[in-house]
Amino acid sequence: MVILAKTKIGDALKKYPELKHILKELSPKFKKLDNPVIFKMVSKWANFSDVARIGGLSICELLHTLNKAIGTEEELSKYAPECIKEKEQKISDEKTPGWVKDAKQVILMDVRERDDFFLPEVLSAINRLEEEQALLVINSFYPAPLVNMLDEKGNDFYYHKESAVEHRLHIKGKKKTVNENWLEEKESFEIVDVRKWQEDPFSELIKKANETPLGQGFRLIQKFVPTPLINMIEPLGYETFVEEKGMFEHHIYFYHKHHVQTKKKKVGDRIPLVIQSATPVVYPIIMKLLQSPELMSRIKIEELKIWDKTEKHLSWIVNKKADISFTAVAAVAKLYQKGLDIKLKSIVVWDNFYLLTRGYKAENFGDLKGHKIYLPLIKAAPPYAVTTFLMKKMGFNPDEFEFAFGNPFGRPEEIKNQFVKGEIDTALLREPEASFALYETGKDGQVSIAYKDLWEQIYPGKGNLPNAGVLFKGEILRDYPELAEIFLRETAKAVEWVKANPKESAKISYDIMGVTPEEAELFLSRVNLNYKKSEDVLDNVSHYLHVLNQAGYGKKEFGDIKDLFV
Repeated sequence: MVILAKTKIGDALKKYPELKHILKELSPKFKKLDNPVIFKMVSKWANFSDVARIGGLSICELLHTLNKAIGTEEELSKYAPECIKEKEQKISDEKTPGWVKDAKQVILMDVRERDDFFLPEVLSAINRLEEEQALLVINSFYPAPLVNMLDEKGNDFYYHKESAVEHRLHIKGKKKTVNENWLEEKESFEIVDVRKWQEDPFSELIKKANETPLGQGFRLIQKFVPTPLINMIEPLGYETFVEEKGMFEHHIYFYHKHHVQTKKKKVGDRIPLVIQSATPVVYPIIMKLLQSPELMSRIKIEELKIWDKTEKHLSWIVNKKADISFTAVAAVAKLYQKGLDIKLKSIVVWDNFYLLTRGYKAENFGDLKGHKIYLPLIKAAPPYAVTTFLMKKMGFNPDEFEFAFGNPFGRPEEIKNQFVKGEIDTALLREPEASFALYETGKDGQVSIAYKDLWEQIYPGKGNLPNAGVLFKGEILRDYPELAEIFLRETAKAVEWVKANPKESAKISYDIMGVTPEEAELFLSRVNLNYKKSEDVLDNVSHYLHVLNQAGYGKKEFGDIKDLFV
């Protein structure tokens, strides 16, 4: 395969993934390709002519460098005209169109200093444009993916290069028409089939709903009727229609029929919220929450994210993107020390550490010597701090054990997979990964040490290990105290329902968790879910954080952060 100016990025990197590293060396702008979302968008919409323009490179220099790396430089010479003939920038030499000057309102989005993935935000702004409005996007480079996307979708736009570091793209608003009889055109809707997806589709589908213009729709194909998802999307201004095509095939049609005010409103109207969880452990609770008529009649979920890389949820707390987070007690205690405006109002997950062994049984920590112990996250995180603390309390020296972490993080899902495959024989896992590992290994895997048992042995009557709870952004509690109380009350109900109905809970959550009903049920039989107001378990939390502090986690004692919980 010879790489030409017209070659799509995705096609080339799929065959030669090592070229991504070369691109990053050619221009610092290409370092953003490490962001998987940006990479996915660029690989779909940009070719190497666009890449050269974005990076300020000669197309010939770029093509020779890449083809030399894959051994096709000689073949490239046959296409010399393609090498030196750069694609003309669309409308760059055209006269400024009248609609740019005549727009009654120009909405400015200057993204030159932004490092995050802002394209969905731009597309959402385009979809909200009225007929006599225009959107002006200012970037530090030629916005190839966006230009190509607008061109394919038939949008009117005008590009102008103000300087080497200021590229202006004007997008004209379209007249929007809504079809009251939209079911007549439902078969033309874009299809999103998630039946074989390995990852959580919730976030992608909410994003899809936010990006779909008024008067358009999409068709979701799922194994079941996703009532919670429908409850999430309808408040965004959608009407829905469901068809059962077969036992495990349901088509759900979503049509964007109404504009919805995105600014937060007083309690009584649906209030837009961004909700996230650091881990999948609360999936069953969230799925039940989404079925709450009282809660769903008061909120509009703008985004729901369950992270597989737990550290990423912390950025949403820090930058105030998340309104409500299901998050680890220790992690937010550390964040609170940085002055964040947050409150952890309740604890819902307890006793979440299990040391699993495969092929042997460890009666105590001493039996782990000679085995490499795989831990989640990093050395400066609670799993390692708790492990070494318990070892010392039980009379063992942590320096005599071998610990292993991932690069850069030990991912629970990856550690679980290694354990299941027999690549490792000793691992500390949380729920739900601990239960999934036990289910998949059968009799070969077992819980050798449950940290809750050691905790009770060392501190009789001190209570359980508080693991995770419900965190609010401060302004939500101040501006919408009634809504916060409803959310907490419904969370408490959801926890009790999940505990009392493990089979039913497994049925509504197994698919979204990517496991079998049996695996989900095993997880629900093992996980310790118990709703407690933070103010009622301050002693438990205080003691746990003190232990972590003594083990080297955090810089301040609990007394300095008590206001986080009350």
